[in-house]
Amino acid sequence: MRFEILGPLQVIQDGRHHFLGNARKLRMLLAGLISRADQPVSSDFLSTVLWNDRPPVSARSNLQSYVHQLRVQLGAERLLRKPEGYLLVTHGEVDAAQFRKLAAEGSAAFDGGNHESAGRCFRRALDLWRGPAFAEFLDSGPIAEEALSLEQLRLTVHERWAETELALGRHAEAVAELREVAKTHPYQESLHALLMLALYRSGRQTEALETYAAVRDLLADELGLEPSPVLRRVHEAILRGDERIDLPARPGAWPSTGGAVVPRQLPPTVADFTGRDDEVATLRDALSPGRRQALTICAISGMGGVGKTTLALHVAHQLAGAFPDGQLYVGFSGADDRTAVGRALESMLRALGVAGAAVPESAGDRTALYRSLLAGKRMLVVIDNVADESQVSPLLPGSGTCGVLITGRPRLVGLAGVRHLHLDVFRPAQAIELLARITGPEQVRAAPSEASEIVRLCDHLPLAVRAAGARLASRPDWPLARIADLLRDERRRLDELSVGDLTVRASLGLSYTALSPPARRLYYLLSVLHTPDFAGWVAAAVLDTSPEEAERSLGELLSANLLTVAGVDTAGQSRYRFHDLIRLHARDRADAEAAPHEIHAAVTRALGGWLVLARRADTGLPGRVFPTLPAEGVTHEPHVRISDACAWFEAERGALRAAVAQAAALGAHDLCWQLADATVNFFELHDYYDDWESTSRLALEVCERAGDARGRAFMLRDLTECLRMGPRHAEDEALEHALSAVALFESLGDVHGEVDARILAGTAFLVRGEPGKAVAYLDATLAKARDAGYVLGQVEAEWQLGYGHRVLGDSERAGVHLEASLRLAEDVPLPSQLCRIHSLLGIVRREEGRLVEAEAHFTRGVTLARSLRSLSDEITILPHLGMTYVKLRDPRARDVLGRSIRLARRWRARFQEATSLGALGELEAAEGHHALAVAHTVAALEIWRELASPFHEAQTLKSLGALHAAADPDQARTAWSAARRLFAQLDNHTEVKELTALLETVRTGG
Repeated sequence: MRFEILGPLQVIQDGRHHFLGNARKLRMLLAGLISRADQPVSSDFLSTVLWNDRPPVSARSNLQSYVHQLRVQLGAERLLRKPEGYLLVTHGEVDAAQFRKLAAEGSAAFDGGNHESAGRCFRRALDLWRGPAFAEFLDSGPIAEEALSLEQLRLTVHERWAETELALGRHAEAVAELREVAKTHPYQESLHALLMLALYRSGRQTEALETYAAVRDLLADELGLEPSPVLRRVHEAILRGDERIDLPARPGAWPSTGGAVVPRQLPPTVADFTGRDDEVATLRDALSPGRRQALTICAISGMGGVGKTTLALHVAHQLAGAFPDGQLYVGFSGADDRTAVGRALESMLRALGVAGAAVPESAGDRTALYRSLLAGKRMLVVIDNVADESQVSPLLPGSGTCGVLITGRPRLVGLAGVRHLHLDVFRPAQAIELLARITGPEQVRAAPSEASEIVRLCDHLPLAVRAAGARLASRPDWPLARIADLLRDERRRLDELSVGDLTVRASLGLSYTALSPPARRLYYLLSVLHTPDFAGWVAAAVLDTSPEEAERSLGELLSANLLTVAGVDTAGQSRYRFHDLIRLHARDRADAEAAPHEIHAAVTRALGGWLVLARRADTGLPGRVFPTLPAEGVTHEPHVRISDACAWFEAERGALRAAVAQAAALGAHDLCWQLADATVNFFELHDYYDDWESTSRLALEVCERAGDARGRAFMLRDLTECLRMGPRHAEDEALEHALSAVALFESLGDVHGEVDARILAGTAFLVRGEPGKAVAYLDATLAKARDAGYVLGQVEAEWQLGYGHRVLGDSERAGVHLEASLRLAEDVPLPSQLCRIHSLLGIVRREEGRLVEAEAHFTRGVTLARSLRSLSDEITILPHLGMTYVKLRDPRARDVLGRSIRLARRWRARFQEATSLGALGELEAAEGHHALAVAHTVAALEIWRELASPFHEAQTLKSLGALHAAADPDQARTAWSAARRLFAQLDNHTEVKELTALLETVRTGG
C-alpha cells in the first residue's frame, strides 16, 4: 500500500487506487497521519489537524469514530493504537518520504561533484509531484505547515536541479522548465538568475536581459524593492560578457538567494586585524558550507578584552560569500537579560522581511517563525557577547544549511553539538605586530626591546596593547621607552595587570590618567547612562557645556580608544559606544570621583535631551495618534536639527527605550512617563508594539508609586491604544484602562486628554460588540471635542462614529460623520488619518451602491499610503478597491485582489487576508465558479472567527448563504440564521430585517 500526498491525496494498493470515500474529515485525518507517518501522534495533534484551535464539544468521540472508519478502510494492521497515540504504518511507502530521500541523495551527490547522479536524483524527486502538496487540506494548520515545508524543499530541489543541468552544459534543455517554475515563483530571484544563465549560454542573450528587466519591474511595482545582489551580479556579468558565465556552473559559482530580502547585518571588521591565523583557519574550516552535513555552531569563549568579537567578525566577513542568503548579527550586553532575546528575535524577523504587526507575541512563536524563514537558506548567524546558553538556544536556526558563530565570556557547555574555541591572549610576536600596526612600524623597528617590554607588561592582552598603542599614536613625539617606563611603574600600571579582568582595568587606568580633566569627567559620566550607544549631542548634555567643548573631550576619548565609533545611524548621526569592560572601568571611576548629585544631574540632563528631541521629532511624523505635548522639566536642550523624523526615531529607538528604564530606576516619574509618551506616535506608525507596551507599563508603574495622577492618565491612555492596536487585542483590559484614564483626565480638567481617552473607550465598546453603547458614548465625546476646539479629537471621534453607525446598519449617518472627519483632516492636514478615512468612506459608499465614489476614495487612499510609504495602509485598502472593481465588473479586479492577497500573506495581515478572500469569493461567483467562490468565502469566515470579529463574521455568513441559496437551501438557511443572530447581538436592525426576509425565501422556496 502506497500513500501519496504530493498532489491530491490517494492510496495505491496493488497498482490500483484504493477508494477512501468522499468524507472530508476522514481524508483530512489520514492526511494528518501521513504527515507524521510511522511515528505515534497524539489525539491532541489530530484534533488540531481536524479543527485547528476550535474543536467541537464532541471532538474526542468524533475522532474515535473517524479512526475506526479509517481502520476499516486501510486494515487494522495499518493504523495502530499506541500509548503515545495513533500510529500509521507505511513502511516508508509515502511519496513525500521518498521525495525527501531523493532530495538528500541528490544534494550529497551535487556537493561531492557527481552532477550526473545528482541530476538523476533531483529529476526523480520532482517527477513524484502531481500537484500542490496536501492541496485539499491547507485550511488545517498542522497540515499547512507540513505542506509549506515540502513546497519549500521542492523549490530548493528545482534550483539544485537547474544548477546541475547548467553544470553539465545542458543549458537549452533547462530553459523551458526553468521558465515555468520561475513563472510560478515570480519573487524567487535565484530562479530568475538561473534562467538568465541558461538563456545566455543557449545564445539567447536578449531574452536573458529581458528576463532581468521583467523581474526588476515586478519587484519595484509589487514590493518596492530593487533586485538582489546575486541577480544584479548575473545581469552585469551578461552585459560585460564575463567569461566566467560562459563556463558550466561550478557549485557555488552563482549562488542562489532565498528571495528579495537578503540581510547583510555584519558590523565592520577592524582594518588592523592581527594574528589568530590558527583560530581563523579552524573557524573557516568548521563553517565552510562544503564541509558541513548538519547545523554547525562555533562558540568563541575567553576573558574580556581578548578579541572574541574582533575574531568573529573577521571570519564572518571572510565567509560572507559562502552564505549568499545573508548574514544576521545580534549583540547582547553580556548580562543575563531575558527580555533581550525577544527583542533580538524581533529585530532578526524584521531583517528577514516580517512586518512589525506580524511579529508573534511570544518568544516561542518568534523562534518558530524565525526557523521557518531560515529553512533551506544558506545564512550565517553571528550572536555576540552572550551571557549564557539561554540567550543562544532560541536564536539557533533549524536548518543544516546555516552556520552559527557565537561569542561570550563563559564556555557554553550546555549547548549540544557546539565546536568550542577558547581564545587566549596573544603570543608575544602577535602583540608586537598589533602594537606596530597602531603606532607605526618604524617606531617598533627602532626600539624592539622596548616594544617587547610594553607588550609583556600588558600581558599580551589585545585590549591592553591597543590602549598602550593608542597613547603612543596620540603622542607621536614620545619614544617607546617613555611608555615602557610608565608601565614599569606600578603606580601607573596598577598592581593587578596580569590577573584576569584586572588586566583590562590596568590598561584602561593608564589611558584614563592621560586624559584632560574635562575628558575624564565625560568618560565616567557617559558610562552611567544605560543606553547601548549614543549620538554626539549626549556628550554636551552630561557635561552641561557647549557642543564645541564636548566635541574636544569626545575626540580625546576616541583617540585613547576608550570610546568606539559604532557607525553612522539612519539619521546621519555618528554614534559612539563603550566596550563593555571599558564601561565598567569608567563606572568605577564615577563611583570614586563623582558625587551622587553630580551623576544624578548629568543623567537627568541627558534624559531631558532625549525628551526634547523626541517631542521635536514627533511633530514631523506623517501621522499622529495623539497630539504632541511640550517637554516639561528639562534642563538641557540639544542643538540638533532633525530633518527626517522617522529616521531619527529609528536611530534612537534603543536609546529611548533605555532612557525610559533609567528614568524609572531613578524614580524620575515625570521624565519617565514623558519619554514613554513621546515615542507612542512613532511606535504606532511602525508597529513596534513590544516597545510600546513595555515602556508604557513601566512608566505607569512608576507614576502609580509616585502618586502622579497626570502621568498615570497619559500612560493609561497610551497603553489602551497599544492594547487595542497591537497583536494581542486585549479589549477588556483596554476598556478598563480607557475608563480609568477618562476619570483621571476629567479630575485634572484636561479636556483634550479626556477626549482622547473617551475615543479609546468608545472604540473598545465597538470591538466588544456593543455598537449602540459606543455610538452614544462617542456622540458625547464629539461634543466635548467641538466645545474645546480640539481638531484631532474631532477627526478621530467623527471617524469612530462613522464606523459605529456602519456596524449599526445606518450608512447615511456613517457617511455624514466620515465626510466631516475627512474635511477636518484635510484642513490640518493629517495624511495618515486621511488614509483611514478614505478607506472607511469608500466602504460605506460601496455598500450604498455608490461605486464610482467608492473607487475614488480607495484610489486616493492607496495614493496617500504609497506617498507615506505605509505598506500597512496600502494592504488595508487594496482588498476594498478590488471588491469595488468586482462590483463594477472592472477587469482590474483579479489583479488587484491577487496583489492584495499576496501582500496580506507575505506580511501575515490576517484581517486584510480575510477581506481579500471574501472579495475573491464574490469575483468567482460573478464569473460562475461556484465551488471556488464557496471555498474562498469559507476561508474568509474561518479567519474572521479566529480574529473574533462578529460584524465581519456576520457579513461573510450572509454572503455564504447567498452562494448556497439556489443549490442547497439547507446550507443557506444555516448560514443566514447564524448571520441574523450575530447582527441581532450587534443591534443592527437593518441587517436583521433583511436576513429575516431572506430566510423566508428559503422556507417558502421563493
